[in-house]
Amino acid sequence: MFADEMDILSLSRWRGTCRTNYHHASFSMRRSLTSRIRAFTPYPQELVDTVTRYGAVIGGELALSFFLRNETYEARCLDIYASHFHFEKLCDELLHSTSLQPHIAQHSVDTHSLYYALRRLVSASLVIRLHNSRVVYVHRSYTCSSSAPLTRAPCTALSNFVTGFSFGCSHPELTLAHRALLADRELVYLSTHDANSLNHLLSNKFSLAVAPTAWADYRRDMIENSLRNPEECWRERHICPKQGRFFGDRGSLVGYFDPLGNDEDRCTRGNIAPFGAMAVWRLMSSFECEGGCEHLDEVLDYGVTSIPVLFRKDPYGDLLDCILDKRLGVSPLYPRPPVNRALSSYNFTTHSNRAELIYKHVVPTSPPLEIIPYT
Repeated sequence: MFADEMDILSLSRWRGTCRTNYHHASFSMRRSLTSRIRAFTPYPQELVDTVTRYGAVIGGELALSFFLRNETYEARCLDIYASHFHFEKLCDELLHSTSLQPHIAQHSVDTHSLYYALRRLVSASLVIRLHNSRVVYVHRSYTCSSSAPLTRAPCTALSNFVTGFSFGCSHPELTLAHRALLADRELVYLSTHDANSLNHLLSNKFSLAVAPTAWADYRRDMIENSLRNPEECWRERHICPKQGRFFGDRGSLVGYFDPLGNDEDRCTRGNIAPFGAMAVWRLMSSFECEGGCEHLDEVLDYGVTSIPVLFRKDPYGDLLDCILDKRLGVSPLYPRPPVNRALSSYNFTTHSNRAELIYKHVVPTSPPLEIIPYT
């Protein structure tokens, strides 16, 4: 069908023209996801349902191939990201599910060092090698947010997610143009898996850069009598590496496979991305913003690179609030120790999901933060 030949932006606009086109486009999106996962299992929808049921997300190369649609980029591995609390249950179900178990050649669990876990926000990974030489990775997030590791991806092209109901791309303007900003401060800590993903991007004609001005259409004209071209961060287009970002802001692309079928409500009730435990972050980049984005950003304080945040939809258009508290335990039933809450008000409404961030408690050098609903 010709809908399968459309890019993701054109398809999203086209399905809003009439009810018939809506169904064609929605089926095309669903078919695009399952056809890519079928390379790993003959029961792709069962795997997607399992991942979504545990609040996990599909990221990495497969999520990128979903957004690139009919292009030649092919995912060589399947990356699944689960929260710290749901990782073990998800792994157990995947290893015994009919969608994967008959096709597993071998599997192992790699436990990462604390230093790597703090840098990449991945504390452990289940590596499942299939009989067809494909590999499935199930990554354990270092925090309560399954999407937190996406914020520490080696480049923006790999900062995407897909669930059974929703999908999100952090930098669609760059990603769909085969461009990506590098998190160059993370390059010295790359795993072999991350390095292979970057090489795969380069082999598929992706352009990687640290600054947006590496591409000609993001450069300003030379100022008269100036010896250099001023570095522009392009904050207004949400591609400044020092800018605070989150899935659902005006620079991201967040959508649902069946919006008229209440997919958004399912995500809200089930705490499935882009709702629930998500993350607000800035790129781990050496780029020096001359516009003061890192110092004056309204989303993240100076020096903070990532914090988990609870995103909730407000059915009344008013604010729903949450508090982020430092937690020392790893069990969800671990008693909360007394802490001093540093409350600072941030009121902003996202472009697509109208989520609100009200309070935050940020200790950049502290253990990972866990979200405690405000009651």
